[in-house]
Amino acid sequence: MSPRKRKFKRRSTFRRRSKNRKPGDAHTRPSFCASNAISESLYFKLKRQGRGPREIELDGRIIITPQAEADWRREREAETTERRAREAAASNAA
Repeated sequence: MSPRKRKFKRRSTFRRRSKNRKPGDAHTRPSFCASNAISESLYFKLKRQGRGPREIELDGRIIITPQAEADWRREREAETTERRAREAAASNAA
């Protein structure tokens, strides 16, 4: 089997299993991105900036725990609140 077909087979297996994911289960990168409505490229961009979620490497797989996801969301919400407050202060000063 060619490497491309093997990769496709793994992805289709992942898609079948990810549909059975329950709230509170740990995420893989693709399921984290799907759950948070972001692209994988944005995920890697945030990770390079140091703004990605905490990850656990387990037997060559990257796992993101529910607690890490909740913390990540809280941090992004705090960033948004701070940015909006700065923008409001700047527009009021002008």
